[in-house]
Amino acid sequence: MGRIRLAAWTAAIVTAASLVASCTSSAPSAAPSSSAGSAGAQAETGIHKIKHVVIIMQENRSFDSFFGTYPGADGIPAKNGQFTVCVPDPRTGGCDKPYHDPSLVNGGAGHSLTDAITDIDGGKMDGFVKAAEKTVSRGCSATNPPTTVCLPGSTPDVMGYHDAREIPNYWTYAHHYVLTDHMFEPVDSWSLPSHLYLVSNWSAQCSSANPDSCVSDPAQAQARGRVRLRNLPASFVACLRAQGVKSLRKANLTSPKVIAAASACLGALTPAQRQALLGSGGEGRQLGVYSWTDLTYLLHKDHVSWAYYVQQGVQPDCDDNPDETAAGCAPVAQGARTPSIWNPLPSFTDVKTDGQLGDIQNLAHFYTAAAQGTLPAVSWIAPSQPDSDHPPANLATGQAYVTNLINTIMRGPAWDSTAIFLTWDDWGGFYDHVVPPDADANGYGLRVPSLVISPYARAGAVDHQVLSFDAYNKFIEDDFLGGARLDPRTDGRPDPRPDVRESLAVLGNLAADFDFSQRPRPPVLLSAHPAPGPASVIPLCLGGGLRAVAARAQPGAQAQVGGDDDRQVGDVDQKLQRSRRVAVAEETVQDVTERAVLRQQLVRVPHGQVEHGQPAEFLEVLDGIGQQARREDHQQDADDGEELGQVELVS
Repeated sequence: MGRIRLAAWTAAIVTAASLVASCTSSAPSAAPSSSAGSAGAQAETGIHKIKHVVIIMQENRSFDSFFGTYPGADGIPAKNGQFTVCVPDPRTGGCDKPYHDPSLVNGGAGHSLTDAITDIDGGKMDGFVKAAEKTVSRGCSATNPPTTVCLPGSTPDVMGYHDAREIPNYWTYAHHYVLTDHMFEPVDSWSLPSHLYLVSNWSAQCSSANPDSCVSDPAQAQARGRVRLRNLPASFVACLRAQGVKSLRKANLTSPKVIAAASACLGALTPAQRQALLGSGGEGRQLGVYSWTDLTYLLHKDHVSWAYYVQQGVQPDCDDNPDETAAGCAPVAQGARTPSIWNPLPSFTDVKTDGQLGDIQNLAHFYTAAAQGTLPAVSWIAPSQPDSDHPPANLATGQAYVTNLINTIMRGPAWDSTAIFLTWDDWGGFYDHVVPPDADANGYGLRVPSLVISPYARAGAVDHQVLSFDAYNKFIEDDFLGGARLDPRTDGRPDPRPDVRESLAVLGNLAADFDFSQRPRPPVLLSAHPAPGPASVIPLCLGGGLRAVAARAQPGAQAQVGGDDDRQVGDVDQKLQRSRRVAVAEETVQDVTERAVLRQQLVRVPHGQVEHGQPAEFLEVLDGIGQQARREDHQQDADDGEELGQVELVS
């Protein structure tokens, strides 16, 4: 693919190149090289140039809700500039289409195992509005007065999507680095199981400190801490009666009358009671005993340093750390020593046995380590509620927090040897159109946003591999542990986990998102409070419609990593890309309506001689793309059709 230098990410949204990319597979362009790199990173080869892995975990967003209109990504299906999907609305009897949501405060919906089953609906992906309307809780953290969008009686916002107008920095990172558009939550469930998978590749329930006592538990329902009806405060019950609700039964909790009365009476609850009733944002919980083996056991055994950083703070000030204070801090005390759904490691028995509780630290230590170049080999970062993107957290606040984290790394001496993985722990009830593949009995869950940020990351690439959080552990194990896995047969601490998640054939390899042959690129420092970006362009053709059938994909379809960890795209992936380019070019060139829209969108394309007001030349470019793709297609073997049976085109 020819090299195209893009002057700025804003231009990329509306250039002809991006319009074509919105309906085609996007291979990475060659990245510009920097003038310097750390001596340590330069001395190593391949993946081992990465000395520091930092995983930033945010909360509760689906891929389509953040990047559903990003050029080149498997986004919301559309044709002729209109979305082609909708989701039934039980209240109105209509069918709700995706729409741009300018609000920075959202409600989302429930995101438990039951909600995931409702949303996916056997592969129809049409239960999102139903789950948001027919529930006693949207899983939205409690406030007083309650945030309107969090109440079940309000209009759901799960079909809304954001773009660079609301989250410009996230889109800027995608433009400069790698966006992975098939990152799936590792489990069909909520935050706690997701975080357990993040650090251990499993979610289980254990009856004792013996690993053999653990059994799979993707729901982790015992930790949700819901209020029982019989335990509701007397003042709250009295208020309900005054509102006309004389008795409460499980059957009537979702009726409009009860929802309206409960909304009016939330002021009678304490903050803790509201959180239990409406859904916690992640503050401390009484967790179970986690006796199976987590990744820190392997890291400790091989003397690989690690830290799990937890944002600490209470209103009105955090802990005098300017980055934390500027971005906001939690209204409830939170810290490294508090086990919570976002900080499960203190409850793992091997962490205690290995004397590693001290490696679970307050976030203030991260800023010092990043600035001084003393980051451990592996870092996880967990936010406080206001900075988490978890509804009803303000998106601008969360974006500022994440930007400060990344800027701190980029300004520090370890940038040239660091890989940052930014992702969100679950879908938060928001719409996504891609059916999760079946990895095993517990997952995968729905798609979540995910970015790879590193001086070695391929510039402007969209990675279409099937991935989950297991891929982060796989990358860490390949980089620091010689490829050792969390495998009961080999790790020295057996447990009854059902499989070795890092070794599943369906799972891709994040090493493919790096070009370790290039010199490390300089950092892209962003303002924590950026101006809104431009509106995205709804795809004109089958954007998002080419869907890899990940559950049936063969290992040959995955990107393979060679001895120097350079990307070698598999044959099936190459044919998939060719097929997409042919279909897109033919459809776009032949569709008169799309030509008219494209004429209005034209701006200069570097190296392309395509100017605004020259639609004929632009159409010639499209014709050239189509002809070249067809020539490549005709040169393939006769068995192309059989292998391309692993993908399906959907309208």
